[in-house]
Amino acid sequence: MSNTPLLTLALYGVALGVATLLLRLLPAGALPESGAGRFRAIDGLRGPLAYGVFIHHGVITWGWLHTGQWVAPESRLAVHLGQSSVALFFMVTAFLFWTRVLDSRSRMDWAAFALSRAYRLYPVYLLAWTGAVLIALASTGFVPKVDALSMVRSLIGWATFKTPAVNGMENAGQIVAYATWSLKYELLFYAALPGLAFLLRRSGRRAAALGSLGATVAVYAYFRGFSPVILACFLGGFAAAHWVRRPELAAFGRSAAGGAVALAGLAGTVAGFDTAYAPLPLLGLSVVFLAIASGQSFGGVLAWRPVLWLGEISYGVYLLHGLVIWLALTGNAALPGAVREDGTLFAAALAGVGALVVLLASAVHLTVERPAMALGRRHAARLKTAPPRPALDSAGA
Repeated sequence: MSNTPLLTLALYGVALGVATLLLRLLPAGALPESGAGRFRAIDGLRGPLAYGVFIHHGVITWGWLHTGQWVAPESRLAVHLGQSSVALFFMVTAFLFWTRVLDSRSRMDWAAFALSRAYRLYPVYLLAWTGAVLIALASTGFVPKVDALSMVRSLIGWATFKTPAVNGMENAGQIVAYATWSLKYELLFYAALPGLAFLLRRSGRRAAALGSLGATVAVYAYFRGFSPVILACFLGGFAAAHWVRRPELAAFGRSAAGGAVALAGLAGTVAGFDTAYAPLPLLGLSVVFLAIASGQSFGGVLAWRPVLWLGEISYGVYLLHGLVIWLALTGNAALPGAVREDGTLFAAALAGVGALVVLLASAVHLTVERPAMALGRRHAARLKTAPPRPALDSAGA
């Protein structure tokens, strides 16, 4: 496992190969075409980011099998496949929703926004939650190890994006590779967005702004432990939303020169820093994101159909890859000892796991995620067509 760059290329090759095969088997409309409100390069970016997190956790799993410690890898590349990917995901979130705020000439429909986020996040998460809890219970023999109240608290914690011990299994979060930690940052962003929009316009619904403030405080108090430098990741997305509104800046970002600057920023970040969560590496990643938000696809790589498919299923890859790693490798008592000891055999096993992750995420996307998002859109449409409530006075409107 010492040659992380070669392993990374091989694993990405497996993912792209599986995605290519799936696109040949799936109906022609399985991959949405370009349309209003879609940023194709960002659609393509999501896939490599989510799969990078899988590779990151695969390398960590190799270390855990030998040391029993779930810690960051020694390889900088492996570190950044996880940390820089998550940082860029936060930039994507901030960019897309702040762009929506900037584009909205009328008031945002915050009720529909909240509804759409719930339908987007929770159905796939519910699968991960159910899988993790069942695996934890199976690992403890389905024999109660804690009292009923502790079990209920544990289940509530898991239902709200935390990863507490389950039935006495302290490392239950490892079943999902602890990947759910980032969701609390997403929730904090969603809670704060209406208030930020109100501050931008200095007008609009004060009730929404006050509700946003209350929700932000509630999310912060419930989860706690928010890192200021990780919160700063969102700033790159805010900056990009303003950057692309300047035609000359967006044109540079799309240009060959802009792509070269972005690649230099990415290379400098990965080669020069042990972590993505510090001011200078975040600056380098922001340079990369400015170009991609401008439409930079790096010679069409981010617009390639298999890459776009990985982007379509990226949320499932992110949330479900830990389950597959656990079942196939970490918690697999039948795993041959040679695979645990030989780096080449482990890498081959990890490639198989990567293929399974893409297949599972694709199936979940088509049967759960996409139908749930469609249902969310229908419910949001019903909100818009519902009879209006009695008008409040101007101070409350």
